Amino acid sequence: MLLMPVLLSVLAARTLGLEPRPWLDDWASGLGMIGFAGVLLSFFLLGRFKPLSGWLGSDLLMQTHQWFARTFVLLLVLHPFFYTLWRAPAGPEDVSAARALRISGGDWGLVSGLLALGCLLVLVATAVWRRHSPVRYEAWRLLHSALALAVLGFGLHHTLVAGRYAQLVPVAAFWWLLAALALLSWLWVYLVRPLWQGAHPYRIEKLQRCAERIWMLEVIPQTPGASRFRAGQFAWIKLRQRWPHRDNPFSIVNAPNPQGRLAFLIKEVGDMTRAVPRCGLGETVYLDSPHGCFVMPTDASAIVMHAGGIGVAPFAGLLADAVARHDRRPIRLIYAERNAGQMVDVVALAGASKLADFALVPMVEEPEPTWQGLCGRLDAAGLARALEHASVAALVPSACHMVCGPEPMMDAVETTLMARGVPAERIVSEHFQYDFNGTSPLMRRSRNVWWMLSAASLAGLALALLWR
Repeated sequence: MLLMPVLLSVLAARTLGLEPRPWLDDWASGLGMIGFAGVLLSFFLLGRFKPLSGWLGSDLLMQTHQWFARTFVLLLVLHPFFYTLWRAPAGPEDVSAARALRISGGDWGLVSGLLALGCLLVLVATAVWRRHSPVRYEAWRLLHSALALAVLGFGLHHTLVAGRYAQLVPVAAFWWLLAALALLSWLWVYLVRPLWQGAHPYRIEKLQRCAERIWMLEVIPQTPGASRFRAGQFAWIKLRQRWPHRDNPFSIVNAPNPQGRLAFLIKEVGDMTRAVPRCGLGETVYLDSPHGCFVMPTDASAIVMHAGGIGVAPFAGLLADAVARHDRRPIRLIYAERNAGQMVDVVALAGASKLADFALVPMVEEPEPTWQGLCGRLDAAGLARALEHASVAALVPSACHMVCGPEPMMDAVETTLMARGVPAERIVSEHFQYDFNGTSPLMRRSRNVWWMLSAASLAGLALALLWR
């Protein structure tokens, strides 16, 4: 799909006998076309389309969204500098630069391109450094969506007006179609879905404190036809209002049920989550669910779960579902928290004591004198102790390992498991944060695959231009 506009341009130019131009000019146009096609395709990688997130997983979709942003903004920044126009000798009366910038006559092609590129740079920069920014999450979400729409509009105008090959009907039709689909995806996320949620609200049925700053929120649908989910999936939740930029993702902690009842573990860490304790029974909430594919592997002989902090939430749902299915496989939960007061009684919450072969291996960084579990954090050293636990050691080589928690903990767990010979295919992860700079072998492998795909796209562009 990324090379489609390039191939259409080459084929249409050959068919119509378009006069050739310098190779560098076509290379610059090709970089721009690949970059803008990637930007438009990234609209579909928001992790908010259930068929995609249920099939590929939200982790892969959001990582790809990040990779697209970093790669294609670079191509779009570089592509103007390859044009031979900049190296052409200028006469004393050469006003092409002024015309291009709309200083004197000229068209708006370059202006819209500069606006699109400026919006894209701000969009990517604010996303990359969001966690270090004082801007509230909801404000950033609103800015991100508005900038994305601006990039689409200005970028399409620049492509159609300034693009040489966009004057050809097949190429122009491709850009209109891809831009229309990208716009429809934006409208679905920010307009259609909130309207649908307003017609299918949920009601708070139960609100219970489970640990220090951790609450269980249970909701039921107010209309028939509640969405069906699988244990381990998550939902985007909005409290009281349907504005699309005010939702946050939370893992479902109960097993699927006919009533469509959903329960969530929510930790007070931000504006939205700190408002949860003030919610009243019967209040309306809006859900977008289910998403993700962090589900229990059916072909695994044993399961070892690695949870850090609130990352225990999806495991509560998986354990509750295992109880409902009478799963007889060995299941172990390694659960790390700062202190015992912040630990959720996940065994009671999920009814895990009813499982045929289950064991909990708790670990805290700040143990009390009466603490009887493991001590430390779930890093390489802590995981090594947990894996040597009597209930876990025999399962490590053959089990499927599921990991969820803070990014540094997940990097450490994945790295340690692979160093111990656990193949990547038997490590399943659920990320709450999507850090492109993760250090685990799984993340490095994903980055290497992306660099190879990027290089292959550029090689394909070069071959297409040589064939022109």
